[in-house]
Amino acid sequence: MENKKTVVAIVIVILLMAALIAVSYFYNDFNTKQLALLTEEANKILESNLREYSIDFDIKTEKNYAEVEEAVKEYISKLKNIYVEIDEMVSGINPNVIFAAKNVPDKNLDEIENIINQYKEKCQNLIAEYEELITEEKIVENINNADISVRNEYYINLYSEIMLSETMQNQYMDLEEEIKNEKASLYDKLNKIEKMKVFLEEHKDSWIIKEDKIHFTNVNRMTEYYSLFNQVID
Repeated sequence: MENKKTVVAIVIVILLMAALIAVSYFYNDFNTKQLALLTEEANKILESNLREYSIDFDIKTEKNYAEVEEAVKEYISKLKNIYVEIDEMVSGINPNVIFAAKNVPDKNLDEIENIINQYKEKCQNLIAEYEELITEEKIVENINNADISVRNEYYINLYSEIMLSETMQNQYMDLEEEIKNEKASLYDKLNKIEKMKVFLEEHKDSWIIKEDKIHFTNVNRMTEYYSLFNQVID
């Protein structure tokens, strides 16, 4: 009877060991595959031009690896969107809209100055936001907010290895340079809008508001004005 119990105990131990080996195998296999997928997705970003790269929000990994992948992609998207917003500001400047009748009531051009300042303030705020987002503190704070259930430190380190790597730091700097170029383009256009404003102020006797637009009563002044106008839209 005692021998039978011993045999049963040995069989149970063997089964438990086999189960542990199987679990360990499948666990390690899962981690290996997920890490490979995460690395592949990270490399797509690291090797891209962030200004032009279209981020794939179809999450390829699973469980906590998916939390890391999503955190990386959402953060990079947030950075890229700052560039996109400033770029859209530049392309969206339209002298016809800025110098619409509602903005020059009774030939008063004070609102034009306000519009110029609003553009500059928004641009400055976006750049300040970008500069804050690429600090190590903000980058790490992002993963700390992720819903990671177990082995928290392991997944935070994975995220940090991607987001704080030298290659990614270079990506941040390259995108920051692109943002500054867009700022320069924006300010260049705003300076030309300012010249149009000054021109209208100096020649108030040469134009009127008609059908919600500026109409010139002097052909020479009209030619000069539209020369400035075309510099903005070129």
